[in-house]
Amino acid sequence: MQASAQAKAKGIVFDIQKFSVNDGPGVRTAVFLKGCQMKCVWCHNPESLSVRKQLSFSQQKCVGCRSCEQACPKGVHTFDAAGNHLVDFGNCDACGLCVDACMHDALKIYGKEMTVDQVFAEVIKDKVYFDKSRGGLTLSGGEALKQFDFSLALAKKCKENGLHVCIETNGASKPEHYRAIAPYVDLFLFDYKATGDKTHKALTGLPRRLVDDNLKLLEQINAAVILRCPIIPGYNLSEQHLEAIARLAESMGNIQKVELLPYHNFGKGKAAEIGREYDVEADIPADEDVQNWLAKVRSYGEVNVTLS
Repeated sequence: MQASAQAKAKGIVFDIQKFSVNDGPGVRTAVFLKGCQMKCVWCHNPESLSVRKQLSFSQQKCVGCRSCEQACPKGVHTFDAAGNHLVDFGNCDACGLCVDACMHDALKIYGKEMTVDQVFAEVIKDKVYFDKSRGGLTLSGGEALKQFDFSLALAKKCKENGLHVCIETNGASKPEHYRAIAPYVDLFLFDYKATGDKTHKALTGLPRRLVDDNLKLLEQINAAVILRCPIIPGYNLSEQHLEAIARLAESMGNIQKVELLPYHNFGKGKAAEIGREYDVEADIPADEDVQNWLAKVRSYGEVNVTLS
């Protein structure tokens, strides 16, 4: 792809988060892309699962003015006899007319088409903070490599301009995509979601084999990795899983450290707002429990493990 074509490559972005400190080293700008191969039951960004633009509705902000009903040409918005606002998400084409009509910010569209140059223009504004903190760009999602051409072009653009680049990945993209983008990535934030093929498939929708193969590939090409491990009580939390995390980190020389990500339920409200089910029944872990997880991982060897 020529440089001019790279700059014009388009992606569907659902958020650009400035001054992020939990998505790689230093102060970072995290660019969140829509689309993901996995369907993790605890997903905290359910608005990222589909690569398409989609409508979000906040019942708490709705005052029942019915402006959206009048603006929508497809009958997505209706009101019952009691005045309750009903949304037919399946019939919405994300045209945005209802969003423009709503004066109370109860509606928004997740997903905006942007070129590499447009995204880079936002990222580069914070270069002074990147330079002072050794931060940079983090590509996230969803799964950033689901939009591979866009992610590759943006990573190249950032490296050409001296920025540190991280990619947060679930490990389930094509091996050739990891090989192609690796020269432009300083650090992979690689998810380790569950131990055992059966459990992994039940919780994410995909078996572990491709994930394991891609992690080995990154070791072969000596790509720097931080292993990120979401811990969800009642789902993937077990002594076997914590031990497997430690053994894996010890066995691979390119894994710089392990980050445990304790469960939170931020995805529950967002799922409701886009018309998705969220069936996870897990408690927010107490600080004491989280510290016990850290201690357990460390007990299996010399493992650099922290919280994220």
